[in-house]
Amino acid sequence: MIFEMATGDFLFEPKKGKGFDKDDDHLAQMMELLGRMPKNMALGGKHSRKFFDQKEGFLKRIRGLNYWPLKKVLIEKYKFKEHEAISFANFLEPMLEWDPDKRASA
Repeated sequence: MIFEMATGDFLFEPKKGKGFDKDDDHLAQMMELLGRMPKNMALGGKHSRKFFDQKEGFLKRIRGLNYWPLKKVLIEKYKFKEHEAISFANFLEPMLEWDPDKRASA
């Protein structure tokens, strides 16, 4: 909601594509922004076999991710000034932490 208020866009807007569904795309978009999901998380979930290969923890149906860190998204796509992008990214990233135990709470 905060990201949407600042940019007018959703942070993640998954879509179904050829050979993958919205859940696959959502995971891919998260990984492109936050970096690769930790292998133990990718392989340790109830539905991990549906989305991840069991050897390396890579997405099964989407390859060739384009990693684009939040600070760069804010600068390049939304034309934030660098110092504003850094501050906003530093505020948001703890709430987007992969590990729920490390994630900032409300």
